[in-house]
Amino acid sequence: NKELSYVLELLENLLKWAQAQMEGIEPYPEEIDVYALVKMNVGLLKPIADKKQITLFNQVAQGTIAWGDAEMIKLVIRNLLSNAIKFTKATGEIKVQSQYKDKQLEIAIVDNGVGISEDKQVQLFNTDTHFSTRGTNREKGTGLGLLICKEFIEKNNGKIWVESELKKGSASKFTLQNKEEIVN
Repeated sequence: NKELSYVLELLENLLKWAQAQMEGIEPYPEEIDVYALVKMNVGLLKPIADKKQITLFNQVAQGTIAWGDAEMIKLVIRNLLSNAIKFTKATGEIKVQSQYKDKQLEIAIVDNGVGISEDKQVQLFNTDTHFSTRGTNREKGTGLGLLICKEFIEKNNGKIWVESELKKGSASKFTLQNKEEIVN
């Protein structure tokens, strides 16, 4: 599909530009409606998921609130969802989940895709060894998206990581501050 290829290429170019611009970016923390951000991104990426017959589920409870820069977190959710679609085969499923854990909100994008080997998991967020792997439909990428996600999550005082098993799927996870734990 030429349209989709064009959009993905444009996204990759924007990611390259964003990485070059990131150093000066400071977060503007505010109360974030995590459910609404996930719902918006699921709606935005549904047409791409539909083309691969992948079902997206927003399992974040309504009223789930965190503290951070909404624009940065929106981009992180979109990129992690996009990656999950890229590495999930036709008729797969992707679930976005959240839970409060250790005074933080943990968000997980869970797929039943191809999975990532342990040695590659270690390299995913490393600026020195970033790499790109083609998706299940040979989709291209630069590997820059995850580096931007890491940068944005760390700027919001969170952590980001992946848990995965080859041929079983992956869970991309990150934490945000629980609004109740913010002390003025």
